Amino acid sequence: MKQATKIITILTVLCFPLLAQSQVSIKLSQPSREQNNVNTSKQFIAGRTCIGCKLTINNDSVYVYPTGTFAVKKELVQGKTTFVLHVRDSTGESYTKTIVYYYSPAPAPRPTETFKIDFIEVSPKGNLEVTEGDTLKVKVKAYPGQKAFWFNDTPLTELPAAQSSGVPGYYVGSYIITPNDSLLNGKLTVSLKGRNGQTAYLTSPNRYRYMRMESPRTGRTIDNMTYITSATEGDRLGPEKLGYLDKGVLLQIIGRQGEYYKVKLSSKKNAYIPAAFLDTEIPQEGVPVSIVSDVQIYGDDKYDYVTVNLSDKLPYISTQTNDPGKIIIDIHGAYAEQRINNQLRNTAEITQASWGQPTHDVFRMILSLKHNVWGYKMYYEGNKLVVRVKRVPPNLALSNMTIGVDPGHGGSNYGATGLTGAIEKNLTLGMSLLLRNALEKEGAKVLITRTSDQFVNNEERLSYYRQVDPDILLSIHMNSSANPVDVFGTATYYRLPFCEPLSAAIHKRLLETGLADFGNNGNFNFILNNPTEFPDALIETLFISNPGDEAAILEPAFQQELVQKIIQGLKDYIIQAKK
Repeated sequence: MKQATKIITILTVLCFPLLAQSQVSIKLSQPSREQNNVNTSKQFIAGRTCIGCKLTINNDSVYVYPTGTFAVKKELVQGKTTFVLHVRDSTGESYTKTIVYYYSPAPAPRPTETFKIDFIEVSPKGNLEVTEGDTLKVKVKAYPGQKAFWFNDTPLTELPAAQSSGVPGYYVGSYIITPNDSLLNGKLTVSLKGRNGQTAYLTSPNRYRYMRMESPRTGRTIDNMTYITSATEGDRLGPEKLGYLDKGVLLQIIGRQGEYYKVKLSSKKNAYIPAAFLDTEIPQEGVPVSIVSDVQIYGDDKYDYVTVNLSDKLPYISTQTNDPGKIIIDIHGAYAEQRINNQLRNTAEITQASWGQPTHDVFRMILSLKHNVWGYKMYYEGNKLVVRVKRVPPNLALSNMTIGVDPGHGGSNYGATGLTGAIEKNLTLGMSLLLRNALEKEGAKVLITRTSDQFVNNEERLSYYRQVDPDILLSIHMNSSANPVDVFGTATYYRLPFCEPLSAAIHKRLLETGLADFGNNGNFNFILNNPTEFPDALIETLFISNPGDEAAILEPAFQQELVQKIIQGLKDYIIQAKK
């Protein structure tokens, strides 16, 4: 009874913005000002008025949703465009708001008109520590038709105008670092030499240092929340993660880009790691190449295991396949000189183990499973790498499972805001509490990140669930877009291949609510989509930026329907997992 009362209270809070908008008025979310200078013709007018009122924009009727919200798309002509919004309630009381756009298209790129260099772009970006064999690339915009030079007077090539949006004067080039290059934390200079003997110079905004490799520079990972990435930049969620490493893994540093070290995993594979995650105050020694000779494959009463004895804690990267279920693990800096044991002892999930050597210093394990992957953990015991493989539970049903439920955002992290003023952090909490209750009625044990308006950072969430190790993890969020008219629908997200069946099963059921299909999206870089320990799915239930979707989620009956569809999706996934 207490839980039900709490959920009803939360839902009342969620709907409060609707009750407050009873006076005849117009509150705009887009645009945020009455006078607007813009350089794109497509603009949105979206906001909220009184419930049940009639709205026109320049005398054209606009649909007002039951929540009092509205959203329209407008195409502007160049110059000044005025929109008059007029709203009237059933008693005849009215209100008018005027907004003005001044639309001037962004100027087309133009050639540099005087003898000068406009800008330099060097990649990789940021302050760099480089070493022999690294490649620097440069792009320069300057006065067309001249001679341009950069690093060690290396000439640059002016692109044909057809390759630079019709604008001449773009010069490009690259340079491969050699041991003789002198880079003493200095900037790079580009020179432009004219036909009449004049010269212009411009220096790069960043600094560059040569990292000499007479003796290896190494570091060890500080804890088991340390991750490596494929680059130093990425989308709004950060660089793409290659995976997490255990504490104490030895890595060879071969460069630095901004706040990331560049590390050499093996002869043909580099990666990046946040500098703060690597302890470099260790005895400096060469990274060994480990000869793999002792591999054990066995099971106990709960898990299957593979152990590999190594000469040190070496880095590893894993992936998976479905149908058939396989786990593929590459240990970098290791190789096998002889036939490796693949005898299985008391395993219930691993049906076969095979070994490969994709390069001379990468040892590959391929673990074939009885079912699709249910989860696995990689860690070190001393210098022995352990792969602990979860078994599909023998009595697979929600009543025998532990489900993690993660309500997105919370506290000072509001998430998105709908046109009614409804806030994502409240909606995700209300939905998650409903989901928890429904799962518990099915007999499941539920672990939940928060039960109140509390801030929990994403790293703490990830650490918590990796420690408690649920059978499945569901993250509940609401989507949002700057386009409130054309973007709507339900979506699920996963990153690792073995999580696709769970995400797809839930997504298929959510579509039965009548929501539009925004896709079951893979390779998504959300932090809680990264663990290998359990199947997970990020559920972006709908777009609260869209007035139709937002109106739906504010209906308690629709929230209950969404919860039931999520549970049906879980049950569908469980049926698949038994096969």
